[in-house]
Amino acid sequence: MKALVYLGPNQMEYKDVADVTPKADEVKVDVKSCGICGSDVHGYLGLTGRRTEPMAMGHEFSGQVSEVGGGVKSFKPGDRVAVYPVDFCGECDMCGQGQYQLCKDKRQFGVLEVDGAFADSICVPEKCCFPLKEDVSFDIASLVEPFAVALHGVRHAGDVAGKNVLVVGAGTIGLLALSSLKLLGAGKVIVSDINETRLGVAKAMGADETVNPTVGDFEQNIAGMTGGKGADIAIEAVGSAITVQQASKALRFGGTAIWLGNNKPMIEMNMQEVVTREQKVYGSFLYTLDDFRQVIEWINAGKANVDALVSKTAPMSEGVFYFEKLAHDPEDLIKVVLTNE
Repeated sequence: MKALVYLGPNQMEYKDVADVTPKADEVKVDVKSCGICGSDVHGYLGLTGRRTEPMAMGHEFSGQVSEVGGGVKSFKPGDRVAVYPVDFCGECDMCGQGQYQLCKDKRQFGVLEVDGAFADSICVPEKCCFPLKEDVSFDIASLVEPFAVALHGVRHAGDVAGKNVLVVGAGTIGLLALSSLKLLGAGKVIVSDINETRLGVAKAMGADETVNPTVGDFEQNIAGMTGGKGADIAIEAVGSAITVQQASKALRFGGTAIWLGNNKPMIEMNMQEVVTREQKVYGSFLYTLDDFRQVIEWINAGKANVDALVSKTAPMSEGVFYFEKLAHDPEDLIKVVLTNE
């Protein structure tokens, strides 16, 4: 079979690799669509230390079951699935709390030395597969994983119904946070970004207001959009000092900031602002099985307005070109999905 193999920083090749066979309790999934995550691009550039060459990346994927191992009961060849790309032990203290994403012995497909879904096929545990309805496109189903990341973050804010929310950053996660907020009944959702094309996508996906922080006074703009109160909740989906600071400044007294951005290990922020205004700050990482299941339900029910997020679909054979482009000249691309016909 073919796979897009990471060979080292700035080195990738679409090449022949050994085929895969499911073990007991595993299913073989013929990959139909796999999104390129920002973490994949950072891995390709050799910036994270979380990609061990040679390996195939790819953890945002959907496909069709082609073979099942012994003991598999829930799926059969031909079934359409989205895959929870975290193989958890089910026995550690975190798994005992249902926090499978924090499992001490987890294996993440497409991370470190574990091969992922930039390939013709991949074998995954039966427990990680979720059925897709026939009318759901594989491209849209490949968004389930980042959608679950966004939903998990939003859920840290508790009940968002009727709340004014600012989303800082109109990349994949920020835009899927927007979708999560609208589906959960948030009041006014404002999306901030310096890219006007991305703000246009945010509008298409249901943003009530958009704001470019380089135009006018950012704090005054947010105040004007929230009746002078500031945002109840701010979702930071970039991971830089300036965007974290923007999220904090936009919050009302006692407001809640959720950090989804994971770009810089160290940032500078105004601690006194957080302390004196009694703001709450939550970090958020990955997602639970329940988050993943909720997103699958939304997508299977046709409730998620996410089509505008996919900027480009391309054959897996063109993956090297699109990794290079996203790494060095992304232009207005947000989500690129690689496909196997």
